[in-house]
Amino acid sequence: MSKTDNYLGSKRLDDIARMVTELASEVWILRDRNMVLEHLLAEKGALDPEVLEQLHPEGELRERIQTERTEFVQRVFGAVLDQDSRVEAALERR
Repeated sequence: MSKTDNYLGSKRLDDIARMVTELASEVWILRDRNMVLEHLLAEKGALDPEVLEQLHPEGELRERIQTERTEFVQRVFGAVLDQDSRVEAALERR
């Protein structure tokens, strides 16, 4: 295959497939990690689900969440960029 070949018959479909794949990967990583963390915390009696549900992040935690959200959006929606732009963006995140 050459650089211009499309896997799904359309460049836009390839872009959307990359975006969906990136989202699915991110979602699974988060679900897996949350299940493990919640299990470990519950085993130790350190997790109160009500406190978790009522938490409103502030300060450093809030800033970290905002930064992570921005990077997430860039990765997911950056999936529709051409390959060179995706590689460049990935290298900038390092």
